[in-house]
Amino acid sequence: MLFTGINMKQFIFALIIMAVVLSSRLSTAANLDLQTGFNIDYWADNQDSKAVQAYVPVEVTYSRKNYSLGLLGGYANTRIEHASKGNRTLSHILDTKVNFSYDISKGLPFGLLFGLDINLPTGKTEFKQEELVLIMDPDLVSISSFGEGYNVNPTLSVAKEWGDLVAGMGIGYLWRGEYDFSEVVDDYNPGDIFNTSAEARYFFSPVWNGRIFGNYVWYGKDRVSGEDFYREGDYYQLGMGVNYSRTRWLAGLTVRSIIREKSRTQNAGGGLSTESSKSRGNEWAGDLSISYLPDDETTLKSFIQALRVSRNGYSSEETRFVGRREKYTIGLGASREFTKQLEGGVTLKGFIMRDAEANFPEVKSGRHYKGVSFIVNLTTRFSGI
Repeated sequence: MLFTGINMKQFIFALIIMAVVLSSRLSTAANLDLQTGFNIDYWADNQDSKAVQAYVPVEVTYSRKNYSLGLLGGYANTRIEHASKGNRTLSHILDTKVNFSYDISKGLPFGLLFGLDINLPTGKTEFKQEELVLIMDPDLVSISSFGEGYNVNPTLSVAKEWGDLVAGMGIGYLWRGEYDFSEVVDDYNPGDIFNTSAEARYFFSPVWNGRIFGNYVWYGKDRVSGEDFYREGDYYQLGMGVNYSRTRWLAGLTVRSIIREKSRTQNAGGGLSTESSKSRGNEWAGDLSISYLPDDETTLKSFIQALRVSRNGYSSEETRFVGRREKYTIGLGASREFTKQLEGGVTLKGFIMRDAEANFPEVKSGRHYKGVSFIVNLTTRFSGI
């Protein structure tokens, strides 16, 4: 596997050097941001399983005028103690992501932004069967995917302002390359993804504004060794929010709903058939955040998040039945600009989550989870380089 023998210091150094070299080719007067930090997640359930994950992200962003170039990588150490599947630990570099954007609005009566995101497969794939327990639910840990193949995602976004009304929309197409997912599932070719989104925001007054937003996602067919394997159901999201902003106070409330259509699964003949009921329940989520700025350099923040996923369309006697999920998260944080070149922050959050009984992808009794996350981030800025 590429980069397997490179240690963390070498990896960080390579990212920084790459960004500096690329930026010097584009301009000798630019801005360069270096961001890193530390994230640790811990959870435990009522079935004597628990896990801890430590994650160190490294991001380098170069920008000048209408160009922006970023590199994002990281290193994660994940350990799970599973009541029935034993203990497993994984320490590995994650995939490296290259992000490029170009503002092509000059001379146009609206804003127009082109983006290109590329995933480089420096992470972990080809999992042994006993290692698959490390791939956890994204509602439990920050890193739930340790590696994929080469991915290429061009995007185009447009925005326009009419007085107090601002609206925009974007489209993107994600081409996903083939890779070996595990020792059993090799030559895995995940389906491509088409995404479109839109948002409108209205400023009722200097301190109040509201927004509505939505997006639609279409998934292509997943293939294994050239054979059709699965196709995720189409995804719809619709939401609304309201924001309050004054000199020292910021607050926002957002609610959204997510609906997924029926998926297509492999049948006895080797083709794909639409499932008889929806295997993914509908979702409702809400976020409330409040921030206070005691001075121009310091921000104190708090937030509450709620998530509810309804039971899917199958009966509790069927093999693809999944019961409902409820999750509640609360967090506190602070950030400070120490100098014009240095900014840091810390966040602490905790959650409780309840899953009802499920028969898919394995039979599970109802579970209760409790978890906590601690996040430290640091940003260094260089201007006029």
